[in-house]
Amino acid sequence: MIPATLLATALWLCAPALAAPAVVQDPAPQPPQESRRLERWPALEGSALEAVRTDVQRLRKARTPEMGEQAEQALRAAGAGVVPELLPALGKERDEEAFARIERVLLAVTGPEHTRLLVQYFEDKQSAVRVFALRRCGAFPDEGVREAAEAALERVRKKGEKADPAELYAAALAVTASGSLLGFDVMAESARSSWARRGEELRRALEAVRGSEGAARALELLGGERADVLAGLYLLAGCGDRPSAAQVKSFLDSDDNQVRVAAINALRGIVDGEGPLDKLPVFDAIELAKRWKSRV
Repeated sequence: MIPATLLATALWLCAPALAAPAVVQDPAPQPPQESRRLERWPALEGSALEAVRTDVQRLRKARTPEMGEQAEQALRAAGAGVVPELLPALGKERDEEAFARIERVLLAVTGPEHTRLLVQYFEDKQSAVRVFALRRCGAFPDEGVREAAEAALERVRKKGEKADPAELYAAALAVTASGSLLGFDVMAESARSSWARRGEELRRALEAVRGSEGAARALELLGGERADVLAGLYLLAGCGDRPSAAQVKSFLDSDDNQVRVAAINALRGIVDGEGPLDKLPVFDAIELAKRWKSRV
């Protein structure tokens, strides 16, 4: 049995060590690291490659929903290595359901690490392939694709009235996400006509051009008609800088609740980096507007 005096001494000696963790501070949070950009698609060889090719055909020609689901799951499990086999099929597919299955798999297996690899498809012969590659790069800001994205946008613009609207939009999205303002006019038109449908991806790409230049372009719209004002406020949520908040402030007093909510959401993006609030009732919007007027 340990004498009481020895036990007390041992506890006293251990006390500082036991208490130490309570005064140790957490390390400062580190900024998010740049995504590692891959230089090649994961390799598939031998039986793995043959299995993927078989599943691509099953995915496209599925005679039953179960066959399509099984092929889709198998290709997702195979990972990004399926892209060189699957993405070209997107341009050849004419069946809407099969096209949707292919697109779902491609969306599932591609991410920010693949932007530089998708560049090779910006000049593909098939429009659907070009649109997917551009739009996917638009989802993951990467200045490393800027030159290729700007060239793709220029090629589409040269087609004039014959340009595919979907490709023009996808190219502008990729350009903007690369940190360039060359596609800002297309982004503004998309915000004006399709924000409800495209707002999330527009906002994500616009974050790459947040700053004084992007803000200045968006602020120009605030002096126009209602549709222009809304578009300008939508854009500012993604690209506005802190000084632009002062010009958004006046719209908090708008009698038009949609404009008022757009102003609130613009300030949420500019000041706090927060996403939008949807479908705010008039009373709630008025109260939030009052709070924002005291902040900016």
